[in-house]
Parts: sequence; C-alpha cells; structure tokens
Amino acid sequence: MKYLNSKITFTITITFLLLSLFPSFGKIVYPWRAVPAFAEQNKGFVILFNNTTYSDIDSVILSGPFNRVLLKIDSISTGRFTYDLFTKEDVNNKIWVRVPESTPEELYDLKVFSHGEVSISRKSVKVLKEFKSPHFFIHISDTHVSRQWEGTGEAGYAKELELLDKFIEVANIINPDFTIVTGDIIHHYSRLDADSLGWGGNKLYEADQRPLVEEKYRNYFEGSKGFSGVQALNGPVFSLPGNHDSYGVSRKDHLAMARQWNALCGKRVYGFSYGQTRVLAADDYLGDPVVDIPDASPMSGLQGKILDSFLIENGPGTVRIMAQHRPDRIDTSFLDKRKINILLNGHRHNPHHEYVGSTPTLSIRPGTVCRSGEIERWKENLGFFRIFYINGDQFEFTSPLRFCEDPTAPHEELKLNLTLDFKQDNNGTNSRNEATIENHFSVDLPRCKVRFVMGKANYHIDGGVIQQIIHTDDKTIVDVLTDVQSKSIKRINIYPEQ
Repeated sequence: MKYLNSKITFTITITFLLLSLFPSFGKIVYPWRAVPAFAEQNKGFVILFNNTTYSDIDSVILSGPFNRVLLKIDSISTGRFTYDLFTKEDVNNKIWVRVPESTPEELYDLKVFSHGEVSISRKSVKVLKEFKSPHFFIHISDTHVSRQWEGTGEAGYAKELELLDKFIEVANIINPDFTIVTGDIIHHYSRLDADSLGWGGNKLYEADQRPLVEEKYRNYFEGSKGFSGVQALNGPVFSLPGNHDSYGVSRKDHLAMARQWNALCGKRVYGFSYGQTRVLAADDYLGDPVVDIPDASPMSGLQGKILDSFLIENGPGTVRIMAQHRPDRIDTSFLDKRKINILLNGHRHNPHHEYVGSTPTLSIRPGTVCRSGEIERWKENLGFFRIFYINGDQFEFTSPLRFCEDPTAPHEELKLNLTLDFKQDNNGTNSRNEATIENHFSVDLPRCKVRFVMGKANYHIDGGVIQQIIHTDDKTIVDVLTDVQSKSIKRINIYPEQ
C-alpha cells in the first residue's frame, strides 16, 4: 500500500508539473536539458517533439542574446518515436530543420511555435561554423545540487550553487567545446538547517516536500537567487544520471525513477558526436539491473542496444568516450569490443585514474566541483575539474584542477584561479576596452574566449584573434580567442579601426 501511494503521488506530482511548466500544445524532448545538440551552419538537425494537440508547426526559431534565427523546416514526421527503450517514453513528431549559413556561432534557446503558443528548450542548440580540430572538453561530476538547501524549502536555493556559480565563471573563460557531467547532478533528499560542515539539520525525502523535484532540477540547470546553473556555461552541457538523481520516489522503483528523469531531463541514455569524437552516455542506476542494465554485464541490456546502434549509425570515429556514474561496475567486454578510449565516471569524490580492459581504456574521475558536506575533506575532493584535449586519434588530459584557492570560503570571498576583468564597462557604451585574463593554473590554456560588447563600429584587436563579429542595431559584439600561458597575465585590447 505504501508503494502504491508513493506511485500515485509521483504520478500526480509529475502531471501537475508538466501541465504548469509547459505550453498546452506540446513539449520539446530533444534537444533539451540533459542532452543539447550541435548544429553546423547550412546543415540540419532533428527535434523530438511531443505535439499533444496535433497542431500544425508554424515556425522554429533559435534565440540568442543578440540575435534570432528562423530555421527552415525541411520535414515533419508523425508517428510514435520511442526515445527510451526501458520506459517506452515516446514523442509523436520528428521535426527536421536546417540552420542558415550565416548563423553566428552561439548556444541558443530553441523555440517551436504553433497557433500563437511556444515550447522553449533553453540553451539547447550550439551552432558551429565547423567542428574544431583539435578540440577540448571539461569533465565535472557529482554536483549534488539541492543536497543542502539554504533558507526555507519554499523560498530557498541549493547551497551547491554558490560554488557552481564561480566554477562557471572560470569555465567560460577556458571556453571548452562542451562539458560532461557524470551523474549525481541533484540529490535524492534535501538537508535544511545544516551545520557548518554540511551535515545535521532536517532531511526531506517525500515528493510533496519542498523543494519539489522540478525545483531541484531547475536549480541545477537554470540556477536560482542570482546564482548560475549549468545552462550559464557558454558551451553545451551533457548530463547523465547517478544514484542520487531522483526525488520523492522509491529508489527500488526503477521504472518510476527513469520516467522521472525522462519527464524532467529528457533522454537518459544517448550518444553524440563532435566531429570524429564519439561520446556514449549510460545510466548505471535508474534503470533496472535485469532488463536495462544487467548486473553481470551492464551493456548487454537495453542500454547497450542504444549505444551500439549509435556507433553503427555514426561510425566508430577516431576517439570513443563513454560516460557513466559508477567507477566499479564496468562492462569491460563492451569497452574492449567498441575500443572505448576513455571512460569518464564519478560517484567517488576523490580524483583518480587507472587503465582497465585490453584496449586499454582510461577510467578516470575528476573529484567533485561543488558538493556540500565535503568541508572536512575539501583538500582532497572539493572544487576540482579536468580538461581533455583531443587531436585526431590522440588525447591528453590535465591533472585535477581546482577552480578556486579555497572552496570552503564564503561565496563572496572565493579567490578564483582564472579571472577575466574589463578596464571599461563591457556593455556597448564604449569604443575602446581592455580585457585582462589572469591565469593561476599550472597549465597553458589555449583558445580562451573574451566577448567584447562594444559601440557600433569596426574594430581592431591586439593580443588575440577575432573569432566572429555580430552586429546589432546599436552594438557590435566581437568574440576574441587568445592563448594564455600558465601562471601568467594576458591583456587583450580592442579599439576602432582607423
């Protein structure tokens, strides 16, 4: 009876959330939240759309901070398109769209319009002129956003955002091509009134106890109370589940947990390509250990079929990366068969790497960037991320990098190990400016990014190269790339052309 009541509560909660959060005519399932998309200029991508009222699609638009782009609709397929083999969740529309050749490189909101209503997927489409070679990405894990809750359940925010917000400042200067987060992105309970170490207080578990599950995920993706969530990163962020990524449902009810992820994050198991790099994202906790992720050989179940199909359809590429949460339940037969080069994981909060299987496969975790409750072990565990550099079929990776000197300091006193400052206000009111990047890391940082928002004019740059220029009615946006040496200061000047 207890199980039945929890299942009913879950169903009612999710139904209420979906009705209140999304327009009545439909919902974008991909690209969305956990799984954004790359789109090259003058090429197409597909939108998985649940068109609940079967309305005609009027238009599809990409919306950025300085421009809007109308996409060409090539075709719309209607049917039943299952995107999760375990939960059987599906959509009834596939919308094929094409990106105009002149579209600026940007991470865009995706908007689908129909009969005056709009469905929005925030920060979900990264437009590229072309895939970069070489390229690089950031790996973080175990953010546990909402484990510790500041203020009341009704009006508070996730404590972890205080560190995540500052990490995002650093990551946006580094300018990775994408970021991967290997699970435990939220937490299966919320701790109110915790002590100074992040323990004690009151723990909330039930579906109707605030913060609700949607509030937890909204904090992770969108941020709260002025603190940024991962969608504030300037590049796409790919997230996958861990053992803590559910709330208000029995942790033994695998179907309910997986459906909760589908409803609030979208795809659960997926692959994506960046040029010739292939990334496979698995879920080693929410699905059941029999059909979806068999205990003895995890990739012999439904998830393995999805990931195998992705590689067969897209080809093996030159570097293959697999991402999962656990470091101790590895399907080495799958890794060897598919020649997986890198296995990203988390779960344990200390940085570590080793080689497994006969490929061999690098199994690696970064530490945790922002989890509360790690104050006593902060020197070993907290504030860390890694950068991976890929060039053809070769790759390199950094040691664990700490984004600030002391992650236990109050948010307003955190001293970042990479900073960007402007001499003048960077808001379009000036015709000259100087940006200063100060790098305290012991690694060189290629292709750091500075976005100058200037008055309307043509500009020259010293100290970097112009990536692109976006003109609006009253501003000129100049994106500049620059290499910054380790333990150094780099200045970039912008001024009008003579």
